[in-house]
Amino acid sequence: MKRKAAFAGIDLGTTGIRIIVADEHGLVLSVHTENILDSTVQSEDPRASEQDPRFWREALLSLLPRGLRLEEEFELRAICVDSTSGTIIPVDFRGEPLYRAILHNDVRAEEESRRINDATGINVKPSFALSKILWIKNNLPELFEKTCMFIHAADFVKGLISGDFATTDFSNAVKTGYDLEAFRWPPSIENVLHIPLNKLPGVVKTGEVFGELRAALREELGISNRVPVVAGATDSTTSFYSSGAEQVGDWNTTVGTVLGMRGIASEFIIDPQGLLYAHRHPEGYWLPGAASNTGGEAVRMFFGDRLAEYDVKIEGTPPTGGLIYPLARKSEKFPFLNMHAAGFINCTLSTPFALFKGFLEGVAFVERMIYERIGHIGYGVGERIYTMGGGAYSSPWMRIRADVLKRMVCRAREVEAAFGAAIIAASGVHFKNLTEAIEHMVTIQTVVEPDRENTRIYNDLYERFLDECRSRGLFA
Repeated sequence: MKRKAAFAGIDLGTTGIRIIVADEHGLVLSVHTENILDSTVQSEDPRASEQDPRFWREALLSLLPRGLRLEEEFELRAICVDSTSGTIIPVDFRGEPLYRAILHNDVRAEEESRRINDATGINVKPSFALSKILWIKNNLPELFEKTCMFIHAADFVKGLISGDFATTDFSNAVKTGYDLEAFRWPPSIENVLHIPLNKLPGVVKTGEVFGELRAALREELGISNRVPVVAGATDSTTSFYSSGAEQVGDWNTTVGTVLGMRGIASEFIIDPQGLLYAHRHPEGYWLPGAASNTGGEAVRMFFGDRLAEYDVKIEGTPPTGGLIYPLARKSEKFPFLNMHAAGFINCTLSTPFALFKGFLEGVAFVERMIYERIGHIGYGVGERIYTMGGGAYSSPWMRIRADVLKRMVCRAREVEAAFGAAIIAASGVHFKNLTEAIEHMVTIQTVVEPDRENTRIYNDLYERFLDECRSRGLFA
């Protein structure tokens, strides 16, 4: 009997490694997670963030026998790995770490990022992998010379399962300075920064097959067939693919600690203020994106762990009329850049529940500002906004956002990085391309359509919200 196809996605996060196995219809067959908190390395430098990748290896090898165990009717056809964007590890020729993994949120390389921006024109931040490599060169020269290659977190994990540590994908390569138009490492990395290009991995597109599961692992796991390993992407990119966004003009909002946006476009349009960045889609499209500092963190700062309780209280209640810009701390980076921006509360709401709803409305107003800004830059924004993150599971928040945005807001059944990696795995061996894989594997579970009367009220409130922002000098 021919066995059914199954595909595995492995997500290496900051706190754990997760494996999701799904079939060709997107039905999740198994989910397993292993904790990696013990890998965290403490530092006296508050800007530093490091983990020991040797703990990752132990956790992965412990997880694989559980994560890849399938029922007899299924056959594992491909594996794909994703991880955090900007994490970098110096390794020797065997892929053995020579130093700790410098994580995505490590920001020590401020001086190096300024040097790169000024000298090369490559736009980086201190948290980018290229800044961290230059930091190692400047501060740990002996380590720099000993390093055979600087690889990303996802490269390390897929190297453990395939034996190939020298290949990366063009999504993870973005924060190492990879040129997504010319599809090459910019010569200035070597000519100006004096980082030899042979210390950087070879780059393939997301969805390309570049290796296979090591024979020794297959034997240990009881897998008789060869299993291709497919090039993945950063965790935010694989999550985006799991959201259901698949066509030009589709956009997704992640309502998490902050508010993140990403869309699909036929071309990359330069933002005059440089606030939009872009990844590439394996079918040639661009994936422009940005993030605001508003979001769940600001809501939680005021209302703690009572969000679910307050959600129930505001279900079905009318618009509050409040004007609130929820920020947990000073600074905003999109839809405008203002490092001194402060949130505000301008309302006379009589209950904590009404104030809570006012905060949710405020985040929705910022989301609308963002999509209007994206439209003004020249990108098309479709009639559906796909969504994920913790805030996407709040029914009243979904309703508020649909009414404020004047668009349908859609949430898929399975929305997370490991599932997105499983979709990419399937796209590389089973489907014609990534778009077809998304069409077959993603199921939209919830669709909220805008209410005409609420939309009319929110239109007026939104204009007042913009006026309030201008009067406080948040933007011109």
